[in-house]
Amino acid sequence: MEAYPLAYVRHELPLIALSGLGEINEPSTDSSTTEWTPLPGVTIARELPDLTVSFARALRDEFYGTDGSSFPSNGSGNRQRPGLIGFKFSSVGRNLVFPRRKAAPAAQTPSEEPSSPPPTNITANTELHSTLSPLSPTSPLFPDGLLSPFWMKKHQQDVPSVLLCFFELTADPATGSLQDNHLKNEINRIKTALSRSGYRTRLAVAVVSDEDDEAIDDRISGIRRATGLDSKSSFFFLTQPRAQSELVTFALNTLAALQPVCVDYYRDLTKHSRRKKNRGYIPAPTGSTARGTSQSLSTSGWHARYDFKQGVFAEFRQEMDVAERHFASTLEELFNAEGVLETTPIWSSRWEEARCLADITALRVLRCQLWRSMTSGAAESWSNYRDRTRALVDRRGKGSGTYGYAAWESRWAQIMAELIARSSIPAFEIKQASSDESGEEADEYVVINISAPAEKAYATVERLTPFHFLHHPGYWYRMAQRWAVERYRRVKALPQDERAPPEQIQRSQDAERTKSLDTYMVSPPHEELPAEFSFNKKVQSQIMDLGEKAEREFELRKQFRMKSLLAMQRAHVLSENGSNEKAIQVLLSLWTDMSWRTEGWWDLAGEVMLNLYKLAEEVGEHRISTEVKWELLCKVFQKPYSKIARGSPPPRQENSMPLTLDRKMRLSPVSVSFCFAYDESHVGDVIPCQISITSTAIDLGSSLQIQSLRLSLNGGLWQIHISHNETDAIHLSQDLLLKDNTSTEDTATRILESQADLRLGSGGTHIFNFRLALRDVGELAATEVCLEASLDAFTIRCTHHQAHLATSRWLLADGKGLVERSLDRPDALGIEVLPKPPRVELRLSDPRSQYFTSEDVTLELVLVNEENEAVEGSIKVDAAAEILDSLGLQWEDNESSAKDGLPSMTISHVKSFDQAIYKLSFRTPSEPASLALPFNIDYTVGDDKDTTSSKTATFSFDFVRPIDAVFDLAPRLDTKTWPSFFALPPTGDFGQHMEGVRQRWMLQASISSLSHEPLSILSIALAISTTPETIHCFIPTPATPDTAITLSPSSTQTYLLPFHTTRRALDDRRPAPLSLHLSITWRRLSSNQEATTLIPVPTMHIPPAEPRVLCTASALPYIPHSRLVTYTIENPSLHFLTFSLTLEAADSFAFAGAKVRNVALTPLSRMAVEYRVMLLDGSEGEKWKDEVEEGSDLGKGERGRWIYPVLRVTDSYFNKTLRVVPAGSGVGSDDRE
Repeated sequence: MEAYPLAYVRHELPLIALSGLGEINEPSTDSSTTEWTPLPGVTIARELPDLTVSFARALRDEFYGTDGSSFPSNGSGNRQRPGLIGFKFSSVGRNLVFPRRKAAPAAQTPSEEPSSPPPTNITANTELHSTLSPLSPTSPLFPDGLLSPFWMKKHQQDVPSVLLCFFELTADPATGSLQDNHLKNEINRIKTALSRSGYRTRLAVAVVSDEDDEAIDDRISGIRRATGLDSKSSFFFLTQPRAQSELVTFALNTLAALQPVCVDYYRDLTKHSRRKKNRGYIPAPTGSTARGTSQSLSTSGWHARYDFKQGVFAEFRQEMDVAERHFASTLEELFNAEGVLETTPIWSSRWEEARCLADITALRVLRCQLWRSMTSGAAESWSNYRDRTRALVDRRGKGSGTYGYAAWESRWAQIMAELIARSSIPAFEIKQASSDESGEEADEYVVINISAPAEKAYATVERLTPFHFLHHPGYWYRMAQRWAVERYRRVKALPQDERAPPEQIQRSQDAERTKSLDTYMVSPPHEELPAEFSFNKKVQSQIMDLGEKAEREFELRKQFRMKSLLAMQRAHVLSENGSNEKAIQVLLSLWTDMSWRTEGWWDLAGEVMLNLYKLAEEVGEHRISTEVKWELLCKVFQKPYSKIARGSPPPRQENSMPLTLDRKMRLSPVSVSFCFAYDESHVGDVIPCQISITSTAIDLGSSLQIQSLRLSLNGGLWQIHISHNETDAIHLSQDLLLKDNTSTEDTATRILESQADLRLGSGGTHIFNFRLALRDVGELAATEVCLEASLDAFTIRCTHHQAHLATSRWLLADGKGLVERSLDRPDALGIEVLPKPPRVELRLSDPRSQYFTSEDVTLELVLVNEENEAVEGSIKVDAAAEILDSLGLQWEDNESSAKDGLPSMTISHVKSFDQAIYKLSFRTPSEPASLALPFNIDYTVGDDKDTTSSKTATFSFDFVRPIDAVFDLAPRLDTKTWPSFFALPPTGDFGQHMEGVRQRWMLQASISSLSHEPLSILSIALAISTTPETIHCFIPTPATPDTAITLSPSSTQTYLLPFHTTRRALDDRRPAPLSLHLSITWRRLSSNQEATTLIPVPTMHIPPAEPRVLCTASALPYIPHSRLVTYTIENPSLHFLTFSLTLEAADSFAFAGAKVRNVALTPLSRMAVEYRVMLLDGSEGEKWKDEVEEGSDLGKGERGRWIYPVLRVTDSYFNKTLRVVPAGSGVGSDDRE
């Protein structure tokens, strides 16, 4: 935008003139407005003195600090005060000089006066117009000009919207009244002068006092009333502040109050322009006898002029939508069929002025749209205006093929880039990666936008072209650079006679040249590119500047490929202009880190290298050219290499430094790989290794001159040097014998040397095999290979790193060529060197298939010595102390002792290839568990007592229960007499505490074997786990069987275990929990060692002492097929209860006894009701096995037939039916009840 007058392109901000703060002479930065100086007009002078210098400077700085010239063009405004727009300030000191408002009439000399009076019906127009109006003869726009930058400058610098005057007021009571009168007169006089000036500038007053009290407030109120100023918008008061923040607050508050005043001022100017546009006629120029002439500005021009003015005033008000509408109307007026651009002759300077105004108007349309975040609309408007201008130039101008049009295209693209950069569009903001406390960048995703999304107005468009998405400034800078290059090429293509000075050619030729060339805003050909010069420094500087700006924008957005392309084009322009040194610097930076090399864009990379090589050769930089040539030798650059001039290389210089290249940064015509034959080995072993070199160079007709190879292992701790030794024939595979040449002074670095024939033809592969003796424990890996070769006059040292050395193949020579063998591992660059392996083995002699809980186990550990000599040492269980204590590990026949933990077992002289047995006993855990016992063997071999070898053996054990059980609890009838209220205690102690009734229970245990082998059950006992709080529990001593019972694998045995419970309190009615466990003593059939397994019984809840009915049955020996069925009704409560009994008849049996009867029970009593039952059908029915009776032999029972007598027992008071509970053998329950 620098090519246009600054007043045209500057963003409009309300102008506020500061009076009383000193005067600042601001030099004009716009050279286009110095050609014409307007005459001075009304002067507004003040008589009262300014504020003190120091305070005035501080206050002025705060106002200037809010200048909106540096604000982004996006409506964000002042960041210190949201909603506050930007302003422009001018310090006028004591005098404000307005420009002349009306032009002076044209002076007439006596000779110009008519000799006879004019006709009465023809009079000259004496109406005066503005000094910048096309109607004033003294105006630079007279008679048909559109607009001038001077008009813009008048509103930007000369005519303020508000005159803000600062006056000082002291608190001296002696002179207070006099000061007030002077201040009132001064303000009223300035108001009067402003109203008579003809301008609409508003007046605002700020009074600064040295104190703040009630007297000062009264004086301020009197001054404000006398001057008629509004305290909210035009009259301000400030006490000299003590802190800088008070000045900032005052400045912001004052501007916030003046903002609507400024907006109202420019709205009045807009109304004035609108009235002029709508008056319907063109006034006559001053001094003219008619309202218009053939040379006056057309109606369309006047409309364009007024629309532009209204758009500018809307910009002053920051109403960008209104401004855009007026500017768009201005463009339509300029480009329509009757517009200035269509009617003005192209040879007239007015046509170029109209083009300039059209450019400025289009620029302001773009700025308004970007201000409102209409990114796609701005891109479309930019394109539309370019198309309209090209059509206009092709139709009425010199065509779009001139260098002048190329300059305009470059300028127009640069304008867009600068507008986008100034607008600070959020989509294009680059978010910097955050850093942590250590200063390193955090690993977070940063969004980078290449283009801005389309606005809502384009949401209905089905498919938008990429151009409709506004791209970042780098795209536009690149376009501007391309057109700047095109401008240079077009002017360079002109014949030399057209670029000759006018005095050297004929006038007719000069006129013809003028007609054919477009010089809009550019120099003529003889100044643009004189015939005697090959380039223009100004144009070249512009191209370089645009290219650097584009590169910077692309680099910010991580578009490194585009940045590299622009750098290459910039270097090409520099080389064309003869700046080879600068071009080399650009190409060197590009060649060093270009991404095209790593991504395989060989055409572009080859072009960079070829250009760099040629330039380096031209300026004599042979080191650079040799480095580039080394990379150009690769086959991928065969086409660029073919363009290198074949000539004699430069002479070789003695003691010249070798060229050091890194394979990470450069390509190499020789690739190197290395691999170990195995991925791990032991100290003392000799491992095969292989280095292979392959030529990827183009066919040079001769072999590459490789002088040496240096392989570095573990960062250079091992170095293998292979030097060149030419032989009679070249072999594909060579076996090398390494010679140790380690220095006696530096023993840390081991150096091995050998010789081989390193000649390598194009596309050939040679392998070098050698063997390394491993000495140290740890990882051994290849880190780099340095290849040294001769090229032209220099020695090349190219370093290949691990990423380029890796291979997964081993090459073998079979006489016809090389054969590949896979190594079956991805990384063959390293080998794990292990310590010398121990040759002793520890194993279990006879491990069991199962280890049970709570069992005493003795492990037999067999130590096998496979060393060549006898071994001595110790075996130690390397387990945690908690495990050692819980298992009770103990060595048998151990000679050693230990203070802490389990002692180690001494290994005393085990001969070579012999074995020794050691026993370790422990008791297994009581609960199932999995356990791994590690054993650590430390031993020495033979007489070498200083070297200790270690071997670790780990044995895993799963400890499981040998037996599992399922439990079922059932009540039984207790024969013990209950306590009674009607019987005395047998001991005669009447004061003792009475316990509850005793109840008998039967626990049925179904025992299952979980072992894989038969187990012998020796005894089974029931025991109390936790003593209950509310009941007593008594478990009878079980009878011990004469012979052990054998429990087969997966088999089940059932056992009945009785016990009694008695409540501790007679009146206790709560359920009572009972915790028992089953103790089973068993042994394996293969061992005499007994073990006891404790199986917890799930917690049983003894029901509360409530009434219940127990049923028992016994056989009647004198009556076949009959039973005596006894129903015992218990009342353990302290209440009198009455029950009704009903026995239902059935077809399958007959009974003797009361069918219906009532039973009354006293507290703590029970009654037995008997029935004799006989089968009606004596034949045997379904066979069944009776339950084992108490005291009978295990497994004995009777067979019979089930009958189902149903006795209903109902509580007469509560009407509750009691359930009949089986309480003996031969009695069961059925759900049919």
